[in-house]
Amino acid sequence: MRILVISAALLLGACSTYQATEEVNAGPEFTEEEKAAMSTEEKVEVYNAQVSDEKDEIVCRRRATTGSHMRRTTCKTRWEMKREREAAQETLERSKGYTYRPTN
Repeated sequence: MRILVISAALLLGACSTYQATEEVNAGPEFTEEEKAAMSTEEKVEVYNAQVSDEKDEIVCRRRATTGSHMRRTTCKTRWEMKREREAAQETLERSKGYTYRPTN
């Protein structure tokens, strides 16, 4: 009986995984040459057109790296950016009022 329940769970899990994969891949298809010729901005635009949830959209920003005049492009989802911003804010709030006192 246990084996039957486990088998049914695996089959249902496999069906739902297949459907989710099918939905994600339901966009325009490009050849490897076309993908190689696309700029990062074009790739991001194509991806964002396929995403249904705003938090999963990718945003790219060009920023100068500290100590360098070179600008670097970083691309992250809106959710990742929000989480990093919240983590930085938490760190800042935890450090408020902290003073270093050497022990002698």
